[in-house]
Amino acid sequence: MNLRATLLLAVIALAATPVLAHPKVVGSIPAAGATVASPKAISLTFSERLFEKMSGATLAKTGMAAMPGHGAGPVRAEAALSDDGKVMTVTPAAALTPGSYRLDWFGVGGDTHRVTGSVSFTVR
Repeated sequence: MNLRATLLLAVIALAATPVLAHPKVVGSIPAAGATVASPKAISLTFSERLFEKMSGATLAKTGMAAMPGHGAGPVRAEAALSDDGKVMTVTPAAALTPGSYRLDWFGVGGDTHRVTGSVSFTVR
């Protein structure tokens, strides 16, 4: 087999192999590590579509600046995906009070593997 035929077969084999990447957060509002005014919602933009029934998020207050160790705990919030499945919006049930927060997310994309992550931010 000549070099040209070998290269052609290699390209065809690579093109036929499915890409199995896990969904990743490519952006968030507020940004990770940011200090912001109380947001009405937190949004995460993903690198690929998530399956709605297998994806979601929880929000927790992790502390208050004036009282270390106090104020930590879950925050009632609802998560929803955009029509294209690439943006998750988490809406707190009430305004977020000053302190630090962590949004823990989980999702399942096209490769059917569950992935998780978190975004932390501070409300002033």
